[in-house]
Amino acid sequence: MVRKVDERFWDAYFSSLKPLEVEEPIDVWVHRPPAYVLARILMPTPVSPNLVTLGSIVLGCAAGAAIFTTFRWHLPLAGVLVFCSAVLDCADGQLARLRKSSSALGRMLDGVADLVVSTVVVGGGAWLVMQKYHDPSWVFLLAVVLTVATILTGSFHTTMYDEFKNVFLRMTHASYREGEDLEVAERRFHEQRSRMTKGLSLAWGVYFFYMRSQKNYARKFDPGAERLLGTCPDFDERNAAIYRKHAGTVMRVWRNYFGFGSLLFGLALSIACNLTEYYLLFRLVLLNAVFYGYLRPRQRRATERSLTEIQALSTAA
Repeated sequence: MVRKVDERFWDAYFSSLKPLEVEEPIDVWVHRPPAYVLARILMPTPVSPNLVTLGSIVLGCAAGAAIFTTFRWHLPLAGVLVFCSAVLDCADGQLARLRKSSSALGRMLDGVADLVVSTVVVGGGAWLVMQKYHDPSWVFLLAVVLTVATILTGSFHTTMYDEFKNVFLRMTHASYREGEDLEVAERRFHEQRSRMTKGLSLAWGVYFFYMRSQKNYARKFDPGAERLLGTCPDFDERNAAIYRKHAGTVMRVWRNYFGFGSLLFGLALSIACNLTEYYLLFRLVLLNAVFYGYLRPRQRRATERSLTEIQALSTAA
């Protein structure tokens, strides 16, 4: 009997996830199981996914406050709060999928939450590093430069994972969509602007900043991605197989190391142990080597080979 209950739980759990081809393992096995339990608890209540998203922001900001406030065990508490924020960040989408109530507004708020939480938590981690390496002045200056470089490139990591996750989903899944085009979001914003509160309008402004930055950098990272999506506006099983063949291995690297869940888990653990500088150094040296030395050329190659093969088959047909 217990085994059957366990099987039903895990079957229902996996059905609440995005396709596993793009899900981060740290989310699948660490963040999302408690998020799923929370989503199931909230199912019969009036609590909306958007309210859960706001809870994720509150916990992320509380983690920042714990970092900057000195009291006993303030860093372990901050680490726990970061972890709980990541769980709520997963729970909002799972609750929406369980209720079949996913919305463009929810995706927008989720993007804003990621930006706000990452800014607060990464900023807190940087402050911890500055506190440790403030003397002599040349060490402090070096720490500042390396930390800023890590923060900047780390933002590229998570936004490009998000971008190419969306490309992968659009190319390989008939009905599953994650995110929306900037032009569509801007049109919807202007249609609804007169009915928006000031707070919601501000959230949209943050979301557009994120989307424009992501789109601009993605064009430099892989110039062919837009052409590929333009060539394949509708789902096609043959095109899906082609893209999966060329981009599947690349996507495994993206989801294993470069997603938002991986970033938050690493920060939660390193902040709790007061070892943030080692985690930031790992991201700066090792992850950037993979990001620029492997992912960028491989992603471009996967796009170009997919585009060439799809166009050749279309011409032959």
